[in-house]
Amino acid sequence: MQMSGINKTLHKWLSLLIGLQLLIWLGTGLYFNLMDSSKASGNGQRVSVVHQRPDVVQDLLPVSAISSAAPMRVGLLWLFERPYYQFIYEQGEHSYQPKREQLFDAYTGEPFSLNRMQALNIARRSYSGDGEFSAAELLEPPFDDYVQQQNPMWRVIVKDEFNTSIYLDGVTGQVLKHVTDDVRLKELMLKLHFMDYGNSGGFNHWLIISVAIATLMLASTGVIWLVQQYRSGLLSINVGSRPRTIAVNLQHGERIQVQVSANDTLLDGLACAQLYLPSICGGGGTCGKCRFNTSQQLSITSADRERISAQDLRAGYRLGCQHLASEVQDIEAVFTPRAPRRR
Repeated sequence: MQMSGINKTLHKWLSLLIGLQLLIWLGTGLYFNLMDSSKASGNGQRVSVVHQRPDVVQDLLPVSAISSAAPMRVGLLWLFERPYYQFIYEQGEHSYQPKREQLFDAYTGEPFSLNRMQALNIARRSYSGDGEFSAAELLEPPFDDYVQQQNPMWRVIVKDEFNTSIYLDGVTGQVLKHVTDDVRLKELMLKLHFMDYGNSGGFNHWLIISVAIATLMLASTGVIWLVQQYRSGLLSINVGSRPRTIAVNLQHGERIQVQVSANDTLLDGLACAQLYLPSICGGGGTCGKCRFNTSQQLSITSADRERISAQDLRAGYRLGCQHLASEVQDIEAVFTPRAPRRR
């Protein structure tokens, strides 16, 4: 296949690919404009969890007295009215990125790990509904409900009308997210919108970059095809439509005169006159079915050469989508019947 044929085929497949993704973008964009943002946040039954400090606080153990590797940062937090040092050894730029941390009792210096009952207690305190709670589970990533999160989390499932799942930080017990069916739908739409089929949790991934490159190729192949059409004489800038009469020899021997627009391709001009040459590619020059025969010496386009044998080209066969009506005076062709349109 010559380069022009490769260019046309590539352009059509790219059009299909980009067209499907444009429909997805249109549908998801419409959803984002119409969605109820309060429901999609998952916070309809979420309440803030506050760990109160007691009125009397005993002296805290100095951080230097805790036997541990040197942290990059130390914080102080309260859990169940008791203070804990938060030693952070490694942490990414964003909170969902992998991190390594440990809690130490600020009174005794002993390491502390949240247990199931404590995680369940925090989850209950963050929920204002009347759903039934399951036991807390400490899970490792990846998570279907929270694809960005790359650290262990406690998950508590609530049996309510929203199918709520409550996620807590695996170390500190901080409530990170309430996930409901509305949140899951929003996450699905985000996945489709950003083409995040690999669950990267963002939009800077190889698939969307590939589609951007494919879109550039679509535009490039379209420009190349436009230049090819112009050079072959199938594209011209004309003001108004000039009529032209063509003699058409039908397959059963009848000869008729047909008036068409000189600016149209023969395929389109004859279709306007209710004479339909066979075609399944819509005039792209790739199916090779819209053949006609003429006694005139017409130029041979690249699509003619690719789809018609050399012997038939010498006999005067050409493709109707590759030649303007202004080029021909009489033709012979086999036409396909079309059902009349209902009014």
